[in-house]
Amino acid sequence: MKTVTIALLACILTAQTPKTSLLPDAQLLAITAEASGSLAKDTIIDLARFHRVHASPGFHEAAEYIAAKAREYGLEDVHIELFPADGKTTYNTFRSYLGWEPHFGHLVEISPRSERNEEIADYSKQRTALADYSNIAFVITELIDVGAGTSAKDYEGKDVKYQIVLAGGDVATVHRQAVELRGAFGVLSYQPNQVTGWSGDYPDLVRWGHLSPYNEKNTFAFMISSRRAHEFQSRLGRGDKIELQAMVDAQIKPSNFEVVTGVIRGTDPDAGEIIFSCHLCHQKPGANDNASGAAAILEDARLLALLIKTRTLPQPRRTIRFIWPPEIAGTMCYLARHADEIPKMRAAIHMDMVGGDPKITKSILHLTRTPASLPSFVNDVAAVFGEYVLDGARRAAMEGDFSDANISPEGSKDMLLADFHDFTMGSDHDVYEEGSFRVPTIYMNDWPDVFIHTNLDTPDNMDATKLQRVAVIGAASGYFLASAGAGEGKKLAGEVFARGGQRQARALQQALAANLLPDAYNYVEQAGRGEQAALQSVAQLIPEAKPVVDGLLAKSNARLEESKAVLAELRGKQIRGDETLSRVIPARNPKVIGNLDVYYYDYLKDHLDTVPAVKLNGTLAYEALNLVDGHRNVMEIHNTLRAAYGEVAPQDLLDYFKVLEKAGVVSIRGLP
Repeated sequence: MKTVTIALLACILTAQTPKTSLLPDAQLLAITAEASGSLAKDTIIDLARFHRVHASPGFHEAAEYIAAKAREYGLEDVHIELFPADGKTTYNTFRSYLGWEPHFGHLVEISPRSERNEEIADYSKQRTALADYSNIAFVITELIDVGAGTSAKDYEGKDVKYQIVLAGGDVATVHRQAVELRGAFGVLSYQPNQVTGWSGDYPDLVRWGHLSPYNEKNTFAFMISSRRAHEFQSRLGRGDKIELQAMVDAQIKPSNFEVVTGVIRGTDPDAGEIIFSCHLCHQKPGANDNASGAAAILEDARLLALLIKTRTLPQPRRTIRFIWPPEIAGTMCYLARHADEIPKMRAAIHMDMVGGDPKITKSILHLTRTPASLPSFVNDVAAVFGEYVLDGARRAAMEGDFSDANISPEGSKDMLLADFHDFTMGSDHDVYEEGSFRVPTIYMNDWPDVFIHTNLDTPDNMDATKLQRVAVIGAASGYFLASAGAGEGKKLAGEVFARGGQRQARALQQALAANLLPDAYNYVEQAGRGEQAALQSVAQLIPEAKPVVDGLLAKSNARLEESKAVLAELRGKQIRGDETLSRVIPARNPKVIGNLDVYYYDYLKDHLDTVPAVKLNGTLAYEALNLVDGHRNVMEIHNTLRAAYGEVAPQDLLDYFKVLEKAGVVSIRGLP
């Protein structure tokens, strides 16, 4: 634990220029002085001992560990909530998985290498050796190569019944094709990791695999490296008959999701809450993904609780709530059970993969902006404190000025490799920011990371200095948001307005370079509307700031009109297109609450006999539904999507809404 000396505080307070526009230097210094990347890395080492699969004994152990630490660090109301995970219970749009209890998994070759019974995979030595949701089995049979193994074509001319298939495609899809449809006993998978610029450079990675968490009749799948798989392929290609023995003691069965929570109480129960979020799950070791995020918000909990308890920092106005769930599923469960808390959630800070040493993992830390459907002040709060940390790291590396370097004694002295990134999906922030909940979220995440979801995502890959810097960004952002009153509201509104001007200027540059004149005007229009919405969000967080916000809104609108005038002068007058879809307005069914796609679960597939083919998917589909409010018409939604995410056809958007209407998610009025 570190303390702040009076002399050091005095030195900071006499500085001519404040370090940031939002927090007083004394408060920021207190946070930076107390933050410890070493403690965060110690937590990662501890969590990496557990195989933290949803609703499993390993996750329970990790949850108990986090709860004990949270109590030790002074959080209040620390507890572990249980949510049935039985494959039947629903949480808004999400149907729960089943739990999984693994004990043993062993795969050996007994012929032709019978004398030494060559070991291929052993769960007791490496947790990624056995795919999640495998079931009990004892099998002796031959191995057959089916290539990718994900389509019927891969099985043409091959009888895989009563055999183990060697396959490189998605392991759950292979299990469906080989085991469920063709009678194979099980799968030996060399499914590759996510694609990066370094794909194929690490042939000894063993990917963490998953069978369906809904299928109680799963058999089993073992996971091996691509190097090992190529050896088997070579031998099979020469005509070898390879006989394997598979033994599994594991069971899919009803269990519970567990969510750990704790709070730092605010002074005003009516002022709302600020959420710190992560996900606690993943394979052993799962260091960066996501022991790092779980450890980083625990470190923020520790330092904020301590500084507030010792009155180094004033008690915040808003309660700060910390949540450690299983990824996405746990957040869906929590928001379903605590619907009364959602209106109180003013903002969230979500951390998923925040510790990777870029020299090892090739990672870049991204401070990811909110989606186009949810413009917010949080983007500029993250930018203020992110820039402070980035600039301090840069000055240390380039100039030897370590005054704001935030360096851990057990970490590197390197610059922080980080950026401010447009919205991307893939973690629990997708849930918070979904149109049913609309909780604006600061999302910090590493990408790429060449070792995530594998046996080599280890604590040795983590940099304590990077963890410390992330903790500073998170704690400073969270404490500012929790504490902000009328004075801070003015500062925040000014910051949003100033940075919004920069964003509107970039939109005008984009408009001047656009190929199509309608696109040009749309870039400018959407940027202006987005900045006005971001300004309005300040008043939603801090109602006392509304007079200032109203004045800045008028100036922001004038800036928008000025951009349009420049565009008209340089490019020509705006051209109106087909207005037919401007009369078509989708409205969301208020009973359908939450995300439609939650990893293994697809709401549309579960509610329609067949899902018609549509061209909209991923971020576009997610955002299309987020923008449905019963007032926006299809062309307005299209224009927002096109400006933010690129090419999207109005008809494709309408086709998607028709599928959603068929599933009862939306209703549509005004169809021609």
